[in-house]
Amino acid sequence: MKPLNLAAPLLLAAAALGLGACASLDGWQSPHARIPVGTTITLNQDLSIPSGHARVFMQDGRVIPKSAVNIYYPHCNFEVSTVSDGSGRIGADRFLVTGTRQGYVEVVRGPAASVQVAAVGLVMAGEDAGGPPPMSRLVHYRLHAERQPDVRGLTCHGGMAEEWEAAYPTLDEMRQVLGGIVSLGD
Repeated sequence: MKPLNLAAPLLLAAAALGLGACASLDGWQSPHARIPVGTTITLNQDLSIPSGHARVFMQDGRVIPKSAVNIYYPHCNFEVSTVSDGSGRIGADRFLVTGTRQGYVEVVRGPAASVQVAAVGLVMAGEDAGGPPPMSRLVHYRLHAERQPDVRGLTCHGGMAEEWEAAYPTLDEMRQVLGGIVSLGD
């Protein structure tokens, strides 16, 4: 009887398992997961859009004014196409994720500023003048709802940090930021 050569089938099975493990990194349980295109996001309450704005900000499970956002911690915002005159709102609804992209924003450092304190002129400069500026990595989800075509998307930031520390927000962080206001494909 001829011995079986199992090397090729075992190698193929190992490769398939390895590829399956890679694919699961993008699953809902991975800290690097993103909300997939085709997923439904549910806004559980109406959101008022402040006058002169086209975005509504959320952090720690609450709707907050833009001026109250702590940019060093994860935060999200809904965006519409039209700047509000004070009567703008986004109604509770289900939105389809039609696209997603990752990006970042940077804080541009200007030249050193002169500040007077007790009649003494001080020059303030960045701790590492000339280094890369602080940044916030973000994920933008393009949204669609038949009844609310003005709603453009949901953007979530991981929080402002130095370039080597800046991270995209995880799904768990987004859920914490949005609290009961928004359900992510649940």
